[in-house]
Amino acid sequence: MQLYGYFRSGNTRKVRLCLAELGVHHELVVVDLAAREQRSADYLRLNPNGVVPTLVDGELVLWESSAILLYLVEKYPHAQLLPQALDERARVYKWLVWQPATFNPPRQRLAAELAKPEAARDAPAIAALRATVDRNLEILAEALGGNDYLLGRYTLADLVMLPHLAALRDAGLALPGTVHRYVDRLAARPAWQAIQNWPD
Repeated sequence: MQLYGYFRSGNTRKVRLCLAELGVHHELVVVDLAAREQRSADYLRLNPNGVVPTLVDGELVLWESSAILLYLVEKYPHAQLLPQALDERARVYKWLVWQPATFNPPRQRLAAELAKPEAARDAPAIAALRATVDRNLEILAEALGGNDYLLGRYTLADLVMLPHLAALRDAGLALPGTVHRYVDRLAARPAWQAIQNWPD
């Protein structure tokens, strides 16, 4: 099994985290986005979208991080990252879709604005994006309530949130107390610690 990805990619980190949680041996193939290797002819033959990650498992070539995650947790059910009960599975699917569709786009746009030189930043856009990100964090905090995890135990729903929440925290953005403690709890997991190093 091979995983093609890049260390700055949150979607690559999600899949690496899942593989670590499952204890699945794989080869990590670096696709250097900074060098635009994702646009090379060889890579586009694997993933015509020209993005990371891509998973190759025998004859199967799979892109879209959510599809990869679902494939992995169904192929390796021992970690019980995907519940058996239909209603619980549906709740996992909700977060699996919410993270890339609703939570991440404003987070990414905010990060891009804040990465610009101060004189080039769009202050109204930053204010609007911060408000959206803050509201999404409130939604997450409300969903957690007093629980340690979104479904009461660690599942794929929590796994997909961690890389993107960690990116927010690392950027110095304030997180609600509930979410801050949630990120600390998730980041303490051995699987997350194991993927922090990236091959040279």
